[in-house]
Amino acid sequence: MKRSSVFRLIAGCIPLLLLIGGCPDKKEEPEAAPAQPAASPEDLLPGNWEAGVKAGLIKLVMANGEGGDNYDKNNPPVAAIDFDNTCIRGDIGRAFYDWMVTERKILFNDEIFAALPGDKREGIKKAWKKLKKIPEDQQAGSVELQAFRKQMHQAYWSLCYDTPPEKCYPWQVRFYAGYTPDEVRGMAEGVMEAQLKKPMGSEPIKAGPNDQAPAITSTGIRIHPEIKNLISLLEKRGFDVWIISAGPEWVVEGAAKSFGVKPDRVIGMRAKLEEGKLTSQIEPPPTFRQGKVKAIEKFIGKKPLLAVGDSWTDAEMLEYAAHALLIDRGYADLKKKAVDSGWWIQPTFPIE
Repeated sequence: MKRSSVFRLIAGCIPLLLLIGGCPDKKEEPEAAPAQPAASPEDLLPGNWEAGVKAGLIKLVMANGEGGDNYDKNNPPVAAIDFDNTCIRGDIGRAFYDWMVTERKILFNDEIFAALPGDKREGIKKAWKKLKKIPEDQQAGSVELQAFRKQMHQAYWSLCYDTPPEKCYPWQVRFYAGYTPDEVRGMAEGVMEAQLKKPMGSEPIKAGPNDQAPAITSTGIRIHPEIKNLISLLEKRGFDVWIISAGPEWVVEGAAKSFGVKPDRVIGMRAKLEEGKLTSQIEPPPTFRQGKVKAIEKFIGKKPLLAVGDSWTDAEMLEYAAHALLIDRGYADLKKKAVDSGWWIQPTFPIE
């Protein structure tokens, strides 16, 4: 075939090829995924933080947490955080105490009665016996129960006013004798759940309709999401986070579950155990003021890089740590100490 014929044949086929399949598309390079912006401080620590406090905390975490220049996975930094009115608004120990009294869960015996203040003991015994004479299904809401509740709360408050705090604060733990730690944790989880649903306020406890001098107990608990976020950030960055509370240890363990904190990372007022059950004997140190430092030394064995607290019960722990954050609840003398000591100061968080 002549060369000119070949060219004519190819030229004739080209339109047909285009009609059938077209020319192959040019291979396109896949588009690169858009670059992810670096996490902002708001992403790392959301909530109602003071700008300077937030910036300081994030800087501390980034420098000393996992990925930071100062991080050592074999020796992670410790954060020690108070619970009542720091992690939460409210007091889980008081709420649990009132629940145990109201639900008649205290396993009264001579040893537990002996733990009551001497000037209140006989009155409470009489009120308890009077209450127990009523059929159980009629006790809830009865005048007899209210009289018993009032005397138990008065006993608690009189003890705290009349005795040194190191004796007052551990006192409450004695009333949970006879239960296992797991039983107390489980009950505390239920109390925490119920308190989160209650309105924030107070309840007068009257011994009768004409009682003009009722005992007063607070009601309601709210989680501070800012502290929950801080705990989450610290744990994600490899910090060893502990709750150090002046409340009963196993009660706080149950409540701290709401923050994802494991029971073995909670230190509080402890009772000695016998055959796996709580006794009315207190195990030192009492986790109050200098006792918090002693508890850290005993159970953690390392000075915290960060401590967080809200009251004078936390002052020595805050001073002991390398860095301290005070949740300011309006104690002018404590705030002055925080300023003089160079602690971060965060106004107490708003709640709904």
